[in-house]
Amino acid sequence: MVGAGPAGVAAALAAKRVRPEQHVLLFAEEDRDPYEKPPLSKNVLMGTAEPESKPIANGPTLAAAGVVFVRGARATKIDRKRREVHFCERRPVAYDTLVLATGARARTLPALPQSMANVHYLRTAVDALVLRDALRRPDRSRGIVVVGAGLIGLEAAAAAGGSATTVLETGFSAMARVCSADLAQIVIARHAMAGVRFLFRTTIVAASSCNDGLALRLSDGAVLEAGIAIVGIGAKPDIDLAVEAGLPATEGILVDDHCRTADPTIFAAGDVAQFRTRWCADPTRLENWRHALDQGQVAGTNAAGGEATYGSVPSFWSDQYELMIQGAGWPDGLTISPVRRTLGEGRVVEFHMHDGKVRYAVGIGVSREINIIRRLIEKQVDVTAQTLTDPAVSLQGLLRP
Repeated sequence: MVGAGPAGVAAALAAKRVRPEQHVLLFAEEDRDPYEKPPLSKNVLMGTAEPESKPIANGPTLAAAGVVFVRGARATKIDRKRREVHFCERRPVAYDTLVLATGARARTLPALPQSMANVHYLRTAVDALVLRDALRRPDRSRGIVVVGAGLIGLEAAAAAGGSATTVLETGFSAMARVCSADLAQIVIARHAMAGVRFLFRTTIVAASSCNDGLALRLSDGAVLEAGIAIVGIGAKPDIDLAVEAGLPATEGILVDDHCRTADPTIFAAGDVAQFRTRWCADPTRLENWRHALDQGQVAGTNAAGGEATYGSVPSFWSDQYELMIQGAGWPDGLTISPVRRTLGEGRVVEFHMHDGKVRYAVGIGVSREINIIRRLIEKQVDVTAQTLTDPAVSLQGLLRP
């Protein structure tokens, strides 16, 4: 298994469960035990946790399961003819089957390269710790600029403390990939309460270092100065190994519903995989922890000789201040306006429907409800807009025949 995020770890453990006698190796590019990445933009930035506080599985746990875990191993090449993986400053490793769980890398902004002083991207534990130190500097009078109003950008803005923070977004609203503008407005208003300013339909034309900070020239001609810039504009799949090995890969490594690539001995899972599913007309790719874990289990099972099929309903969550934002399902391709159920005390959920069934839902403060909704989606229960919007109608009751 190349890659030790949730997909790689799940694949390794699943393969060992299917064939306990099999020799299973898990290679991590980072020189640390596998850890969960969602807390990096939440608790780790706020200083209430460390990256190792949320391990996926530590070294002793993997060893107890019979998985050989290798840290600090950067894969550089796959030799499909010889069935070997090459690593930087290590001998090649032979394989019978291979799982690629290389994840994704931060999408970069040309005007703000990663090498530029006071510019931060957030993808790894090291990124989070360096950014946390920058946020703790005594002099923050010039403020913070966050580029991107998606989940990662807004989590970083919340962790930064709000005051003197400006969020730049090219679109018309925040979190456009996961919710309607109406629901996003609730989140925007909470950020505004903390002192965050939003500039929508705004891009950075040029940037330069200025007085130990940054001067950003915006698309409207204004110049915005900041002490640091945090760029959170999404991620791109780390497909280099697959492309160089001749595997079909564009927006991800293309796999079937068994997580198998065009090479029957190579599988892929997690953020790096582009896959077909009954839920979407076209191949799709997802970036969330639950999906990576579920798909990794399928890839590892099948790499060990099993015949599992991936068809899980994905879900995600985001912590911003006291707001817990959660979603489940498939938002891609939905153009019909959602219907909303208001639950009181700031709790709300919106449903996106397709052919009389819930296809996707997202809400604030709806931990219990989102688990039920996930089952509504899985079971493809027939519903109406009226039953979904009426808080007097039990969602649990809709699951009953």
